Amino acid sequence: MSLFTRRDNTARPRPPLFNALATLGGFGHNAFERWAGVGVFLEPELGRRATNVLWSLTPVLMWRKVFRNRPDDGPALAFNAGIAVASVLVHFTDWPWSLRYGFLPWLDEAEGLHPNQLPAYNIVLWTWFAGGLGSILVETRRENLKFAAAGLAAGPLLLASARHHFTWAREQAHTGNTAWSSAFVEKAS
Repeated sequence: MSLFTRRDNTARPRPPLFNALATLGGFGHNAFERWAGVGVFLEPELGRRATNVLWSLTPVLMWRKVFRNRPDDGPALAFNAGIAVASVLVHFTDWPWSLRYGFLPWLDEAEGLHPNQLPAYNIVLWTWFAGGLGSILVETRRENLKFAAAGLAAGPLLLASARHHFTWAREQAHTGNTAWSSAFVEKAS
């Protein structure tokens, strides 16, 4: 019996693999930022421990929805796809970028990351974006497009939150908190 065959030998829809990629990209983004010492979304409001739990559990719950692939999961998956696209666009709104290979926007600086971290970070962002956009275009059912649009519409809120986050992170570095990227500490000096 294949992964995509039910016990009664009827085929079930393939899991939305672009959405799985969007979920992986979101997890990779948060893990990368945590590893790099620049903090994660909602950390100023919830604290480090709570965001560690939140951003560890959220991908697991989304992966469950992806591979369970039930019709009632469609709205959550569509919203996830929209949020993925909006989140990546926020990065390219607030940080300097240039074109690579003549067509690919590429961050030149971001979030207190060291220049040698940026190539991997850009790949994570583009994985996240490709998963979200692919999911919206290929996997999202017409009746769930409004949920993808809601995710996209969250972009301005995500941007405001990101700006608050980095003001807060610089303040943390200025007070001598060593949990932050050395780039924040250098800029705070």
